[in-house]
Amino acid sequence: MGHLDRLKFPSLTLIIIGQTVVMAFPWCFTGYILLVDVLTLPDHIVHLIVKYPTELTMIVTLISTVLSIITSWLFKSAVNRASQHYFSELRSITLFELRTAAALSTAPTWVWPRRDFLPLSVGALTVFAVVTLLHSSWSTLLLPTVVQWPVRMTGTELDLGSVAFGNQLSTDLNEYYANGVQAPAFETLNILSLVSGLAAVDIEGGVPTSSMFSFNGVSYDQSTGGILPAIEEYSGSLNPTGSAVGLAFSGGKVPVHTSPEWGHLGRDAGTHQGISKNYTVTQQSVTANVTCQPMDRSQNSFTAVNSTTQGPLNTFITWNATANCTGNSNSQIFFTAGKMNGQVDIGSEGFLPIVVCPNPNVTTTFTPNKFYIFMAGEYKYDFLPTTVCEVVPYLTTVNVTYNGGIISVDRNGTSPELTSSPNLPLSLYIATVMAYQAGANQGMTSNPIGDFLTAYGNNNVSVMYSELVTVSAPLISTPLIGLQEDYWRGVAEFASTQLRSGYTASGVPSNMARSTNGTMYIITYGWRSKAYTYIYLLALITLVWGTTILAARYSFMKEKANTSDPSFDPFFNLSDPADLIIATSESVGDRHKIDDITVGFVSATNLVLKAEPCSERN
Repeated sequence: MGHLDRLKFPSLTLIIIGQTVVMAFPWCFTGYILLVDVLTLPDHIVHLIVKYPTELTMIVTLISTVLSIITSWLFKSAVNRASQHYFSELRSITLFELRTAAALSTAPTWVWPRRDFLPLSVGALTVFAVVTLLHSSWSTLLLPTVVQWPVRMTGTELDLGSVAFGNQLSTDLNEYYANGVQAPAFETLNILSLVSGLAAVDIEGGVPTSSMFSFNGVSYDQSTGGILPAIEEYSGSLNPTGSAVGLAFSGGKVPVHTSPEWGHLGRDAGTHQGISKNYTVTQQSVTANVTCQPMDRSQNSFTAVNSTTQGPLNTFITWNATANCTGNSNSQIFFTAGKMNGQVDIGSEGFLPIVVCPNPNVTTTFTPNKFYIFMAGEYKYDFLPTTVCEVVPYLTTVNVTYNGGIISVDRNGTSPELTSSPNLPLSLYIATVMAYQAGANQGMTSNPIGDFLTAYGNNNVSVMYSELVTVSAPLISTPLIGLQEDYWRGVAEFASTQLRSGYTASGVPSNMARSTNGTMYIITYGWRSKAYTYIYLLALITLVWGTTILAARYSFMKEKANTSDPSFDPFFNLSDPADLIIATSESVGDRHKIDDITVGFVSATNLVLKAEPCSERN
């Protein structure tokens, strides 16, 4: 029996060392989490968790149970030892005190509190609560959960507002206009700029829409926002560009100069992929404020004069559209077709002349701050009166989100103090792309821009427009106006992205670069610093450890003082009914032969003890 008792009651030194070693783990573990903020598991373990979530819970529960059993056993052993010393000094105790002592030794066991034994009741309840919550505390601490791990990112990008880039673009524009190398790129631009404008419209027919625009293998939410992908896996095409860079760029691999800062984790951290990743990067954007309204005839004019040429099967009509804007002018030639008799079928044919003013090819009259787009519908597009859109391009800083293979630009986060006017070559390029696209879109019998406006803007013709005759006339804001404003803004942003792509593909010199910064968010499994949760866990664990140490120290002191007391039994167990029976009996007998003592039940309240061998039982 003594052998078994020694296993049930370890030495006080073992209790102190064991509990300290075990409880040091949660302190160190929690401290490291608080230090790094997020502690993540390796990817191969994360993939196993995703594949076998139930097994993860089972493993963590088993580990928590083992740790809980060890800490509870050491805790109860220390409390039991201290309780034995405390109650042995009292010599005689009440049944409530005896019941409480047994409960302290077998926690968790509930003892209904009594006012006349308030300190003892509070102590018993505290021990009950602590041991009961211990298992849940270990489970909460050890169970990994889905966490979002933020990793800082830094890099560089082409600064379209730099003086060096402006000078280079100005030189290239003059050279390409002279030799026509830019023509193949503009043929690609013509189609994509049309699509970019249509995709940028966020309300069609009064209904909010969400559309995608793709360029060079990159998918944008509605519009490019005038930015270039700053994340490698979102960079798009891997095809070599060859010599088609700069203004001649029409597609191909564009390098990315952004990388994460892993800090103390080192280079190996770059292998972390987690379950998924998304990014937020602060980048430079080139966009435009576009304001469209019916033309003010007191300040501007727009005319379209035609001449006809008779053909064998139809009539060819040549149009010369001329716009005058605050003292400057520009004209554009268009070609359409009519019937043999020179008439046009107004139900199926449409003409939408569009002219950019001032002329972007005349740098002496063109200003970088703003320019105008004139348009007027003819035939089936006659619902659109002469309209002027003021385009004010500007550079700004925006937050760009990379998520699920889609790039989204947050224009709402733009701060006015972060905006600036573009240099002259940049504005010239944007206006040139718009002018080229405006002229190329007009076909012999229709215009895709006009067809788009017809589909989404012809429902409220009677209330949408009234042409201005005086400056003081009221302006009417309509859904059709919003369509045009979104369209031309989308074209301006795409032109900027195409320009940025071409010059980034050719390499960005240091005098044309600007810094970028952002955050990569890795969704994975691990542990994240949660102050309130860990305060609760550490408080409970510290309470268990502190109580264990205090109880063991108390026992040390008592045993040192009672080394010569023959009545003290270090192996007495308050939670053992046999020990309690012997302790309350006058015939204690040999402590090591306690299992040989028989108990006779005379009645429900009386016991008869006989110290006789088990072989003599009837």
